[in-house]
Amino acid sequence: MIKKKTLSGFVLFAIILMMTYTAGIAGDTDRIGTAAGVQVLVPTGARDISTAGSNMAFTSGIHAIHWNPAGLSRMQNSAAGQFSTMTIFNDIKVNYLAVGAKMGGLGDFAFSIKAFDFGDIPITTREDMDGLSGSTFSPTFVTTTLTYANSLTNAIRVGVNAKFVYESIPSASASAVAFDIGLQYDGLAGIEALSFGVAVKNIGSGLNYTGSGLTSEVLDASGRSDFLSREASTNDLPASFDIGVGYKLAIDEKSNMLLSSAFVNNNFGYDELRLGAEYSFNNFIFLRGGYNYGVEQPADDQLYTFSLGAGINYNLGGVNLAIDYAYRDSQFFDANNMFGLTLGF
Repeated sequence: MIKKKTLSGFVLFAIILMMTYTAGIAGDTDRIGTAAGVQVLVPTGARDISTAGSNMAFTSGIHAIHWNPAGLSRMQNSAAGQFSTMTIFNDIKVNYLAVGAKMGGLGDFAFSIKAFDFGDIPITTREDMDGLSGSTFSPTFVTTTLTYANSLTNAIRVGVNAKFVYESIPSASASAVAFDIGLQYDGLAGIEALSFGVAVKNIGSGLNYTGSGLTSEVLDASGRSDFLSREASTNDLPASFDIGVGYKLAIDEKSNMLLSSAFVNNNFGYDELRLGAEYSFNNFIFLRGGYNYGVEQPADDQLYTFSLGAGINYNLGGVNLAIDYAYRDSQFFDANNMFGLTLGF
């Protein structure tokens, strides 16, 4: 039987190997706009959006699935469920549902689904460029995730996401499989209140569209009709390497402050520096804020900068009820407002 100490060393080695691989493909700004499946970058969880996604080290429970899957092992309840919704811009909404459960010595498991709602889009053709026919369509963008996490020791937590990414438009669709692997380490440098988090995200297959929508009727030189199939390119998902630290500060018996920071190394864009803070009173009321800085990114190109949020936790008849709200500023569109409901059993 493998000892936990040996297993911990193996996992740490695997993560360092993944970090080295990701660092070799990250930070290429010449590739901006060429990634596929960018739906995987749209965040979930109002609590961590409020701190600009900086809480890599302490993110916990099913809130952690998008940010650092290792945090799932911090789930306090035997089972939990979460629902959130957010309008990212114009009328495009993102709905999210996640459920998780502790399985004793086996670890913690969770399943989540993130779906986009684009509304009805008018169908336009060369013959009907204004969409006067009244016909509409709605693309399908869905990411489903299976998450596993476990505590290898009192200080080391690991987690893995397995994602299935699916997109479809009329007569064409594409899919990809990707993985995240994350780690959290408590008591960094022997300081009990200081923790470290790291995650490698969206490592997997490319996205390639296929379907009858890529086939069109053409006329050859003699005027005969034939059908031509065009092959779409295969593009990589936007992988990243995220690393962060967090510090828990006890103000008094009822008040606590969590300070967090993270650096995100993107392989299809500018790197990011994220800072955040969370104040909690009696583990009941939470106030949060965060700031996202694009490293070497022109100010006119940065879509999101600061975020704010609040939340309450309440035990209702043995059920832990958490309601969270996040506000995220947007330079070119209306600000994002996310509401999230979490139930713990």
